[in-house]
Amino acid sequence: MNRKPFWKISTSFALSVVSMLFAFTVMSACKPTYRVTEISATFVPMDTSYDAPRHAKMQKLVNSYKTELSKEMDVIIGKSEQLMDYSRPESLLTNLTSDVMKAYGDEHLLNGADIAVMNVHGHRATLPEGDVTIGNLFEIYSFDNAITFLEVKGSVLNQIFDAFARIGGAGISGNVRLVIEGDKVKSVTVDGEPVDESRHYKVVTVDYLAEGNDNMAAFRDAITCTYTGVTLRDVMIDWMKEQTRQGKVVDSALDGRIKILTTR
Repeated sequence: MNRKPFWKISTSFALSVVSMLFAFTVMSACKPTYRVTEISATFVPMDTSYDAPRHAKMQKLVNSYKTELSKEMDVIIGKSEQLMDYSRPESLLTNLTSDVMKAYGDEHLLNGADIAVMNVHGHRATLPEGDVTIGNLFEIYSFDNAITFLEVKGSVLNQIFDAFARIGGAGISGNVRLVIEGDKVKSVTVDGEPVDESRHYKVVTVDYLAEGNDNMAAFRDAITCTYTGVTLRDVMIDWMKEQTRQGKVVDSALDGRIKILTTR
């Protein structure tokens, strides 16, 4: 078998590399340089004109899923005494959600939960008066936020209350009494007692807040964090079904758990 001398192979390889580099240099030098000289835009309204004509096969497919989905979503699972909206500093819906979360923690945590915390805009619709369907709760709790248990020091809990004061309130369980003056905490109690900064408190919240979002950065300093994987939506659905099983109508009240004093 004939073999080329090593030096010849090396020389040939080197010439190939030089040729490629030269070609690349020439190509790069010839490549034009672009710059923005003008920007223009037009407004395109997204309206029903894009719905016609509809694709018949696609519409048939969508309708088949919609029919099946409606069977699930239109199931009535409870009855509400009144329309419940979400707002600050407290509201019927944020109070209801927070109290159900606290009850869930009481059931699943050793010796129960100390408080529950929920963000206002974790709700995306109102709870209607009268019949409540599964679809209603999917609309309200449209995110897949999961229940999360935190253990925090009292000093961290006070930082959370400070955040409540800055944003003007949010969802919190009814065993809390928080008085805000201006954007500062004037007073706060949990189960009628001032917050002990050295004590450990068990908090029920959702993963979104446990990660420090929506002004709840102090939760990142939690001693322990337990993600349950159970969505808030499923907790609310199960709770409402249980109320119906017991013959109860769902209700909520503005009980003064968060008060904002007007400053002169």
